[in-house]
Amino acid sequence: MNTPERHVLVDTDTGVDDALAILTALNAPDTSVIGIGTVFGNCTEHQAAQNVLTVLAAVNRTDIPVCVGSPRPGPAPTTPSPHGSDGLGGRGLQPPPSVRLSDETAVDQILRTGRERPGQVDLLCLAPLTNIAAAITRDPTILRQFRSVTIMGGMGTVDRREIVAAAQPKFLAKGDTNINHDPAAAATVAATPGPVTWVGMDVTGRLRLRWADLQTLTSTSNIARFIQTITEDYHVYCTNTYGAEQPIYTSHDSVATSVMLDPTVILSSVSATAQVHSADGRSALWGHYPDDRSAVHQMATDLDYSAIRNRVDRTLAGSGKH
Repeated sequence: MNTPERHVLVDTDTGVDDALAILTALNAPDTSVIGIGTVFGNCTEHQAAQNVLTVLAAVNRTDIPVCVGSPRPGPAPTTPSPHGSDGLGGRGLQPPPSVRLSDETAVDQILRTGRERPGQVDLLCLAPLTNIAAAITRDPTILRQFRSVTIMGGMGTVDRREIVAAAQPKFLAKGDTNINHDPAAAATVAATPGPVTWVGMDVTGRLRLRWADLQTLTSTSNIARFIQTITEDYHVYCTNTYGAEQPIYTSHDSVATSVMLDPTVILSSVSATAQVHSADGRSALWGHYPDDRSAVHQMATDLDYSAIRNRVDRTLAGSGKH
């Protein structure tokens, strides 16, 4: 019996780890990425779109429609991004001039896809949730039109805050990146019913990828060479942030992508209502257990990191389809 093909719509701010996540989705068997929308975050929404085209060109997949989405609702951060000046490591990479963006907006792409193919498409959210919230504002039922909605965001459940603080103190101190970019949008999504799974930084941050392994693959894999190029500075940032003894890099978005592609990598999860909390000028999303369970979502609490690492390794090695 043939496995039904999975259809995926991606929402991204196309930084270094988004690039690897997109390539991971493209590499997955029985999976079709049917569209990609961009939003601000690691760079502007327009730069993110150019970055997507650059990533797609690296694997000859510029047939996938790319739509520009929402701008940042407030002032841009003043601190430099670890993803570089352009989101892809500041290496000056550009897509081929012949490649064009779709005329459709990212929000319209979400709404159209949900309405035309109800229950058939998996929505993968790797960025601030501004596009998703805008789609909900126009159609409050839109999340329920997707087969699944996987969000890279959150910090887990509030009753595990001390555990997260002990395991990921720097993440807890700086806040939840995608949520912090647009807390109001995150709150809108959190309050909306749908088949939502939050894959928070409390679980994505546990995957540490060895820089030496990536370097080994560059002799035989174009994908590994591409990722090495854009991750050169990012891996130094990650190594210092984690205080790692050996050079490493993280890919939060690839973890969320792996969960979407194969939900069996979730070893444990809880049903909870997501709420945004703000303190000390930063925002994070935590799961609660209130009496009102009108918008209950799933929150991953532990994952099969060996399986996720193997999937990412296959992508980097160029083994699989694109």
